[in-house]
Amino acid sequence: MLLIEKVLTLHASKIFHDTPEADLVELAGVMEEQHVEAGVQIFAKGDHGDSMYFVYKGKIRVHDEDHTFAVLEENEILGELSILDGEPRSASATALEETILLKLEQEPFYEIMISNAEVLKGILKTLCRRLRQMDIKLVENTAPKIGK
Repeated sequence: MLLIEKVLTLHASKIFHDTPEADLVELAGVMEEQHVEAGVQIFAKGDHGDSMYFVYKGKIRVHDEDHTFAVLEENEILGELSILDGEPRSASATALEETILLKLEQEPFYEIMISNAEVLKGILKTLCRRLRQMDIKLVENTAPKIGK
């Protein structure tokens, strides 16, 4: 994948949409391209986490054994919690189909984040959106059923 393809892909995502092009070039330059076959686990719950992934192509299932938390598709990120705090992975991630990921390690991410608050804002917006979705699911799953 060419650097310009990575930059255009990052710019198309919600998380990096407001990031200046020069910072996207720097970010894309440190992202490692990974090809993952369907059914292959990217990381497991409890693994040491020091990177995040950007889904360039394909679908990723985020899960804890048989429970699926989310299915992530193109232009979405995963592993963002671990890149921020370096804690063990809170869930597993498995490719549902042939997938291309862009991997970003923690140290280059911190360096870019220091010089560009838009990257941090994008991560925080993504985390907030996911927390809100989890809150809605929790309420739906624990609300009393009418007529029971």
